[in-house]
Amino acid sequence: MALSWLTVAAKTIPWGSIVRRAPDIIDAASSLLAKREAKRTAENAATQAETQLIDIRSRLNDLENRDQETAKVVNQIAQQTQDISIGMQVLAAKVRLLTVLFGATLIISAIAIATAISSQ
Repeated sequence: MALSWLTVAAKTIPWGSIVRRAPDIIDAASSLLAKREAKRTAENAATQAETQLIDIRSRLNDLENRDQETAKVVNQIAQQTQDISIGMQVLAAKVRLLTVLFGATLIISAIAIATAISSQ
């Protein structure tokens, strides 16, 4: 059976025409293969671009999250700085009050000593 199929194929296929057109067939096959490779390369490039885009979006989300965290930390530092400033103002007011009280005590002590010395 296989032999009869080969005999029929050998008689019905125009081998002479195929052999004469072999360079054209090879050129067409090469062109088709090159187009297919170009398409595959373009698809790979598109896939890489999508992967890079996803990576860039992920990095951007990470940066935005870090930016929010940094803003929170900066806000906390500003609040603490404000609290320290208020505390320093309170301490400065207390130091001024103590200075005035010390000066008054010193004056009162000097008057008391002078009065004690002049009474004798």
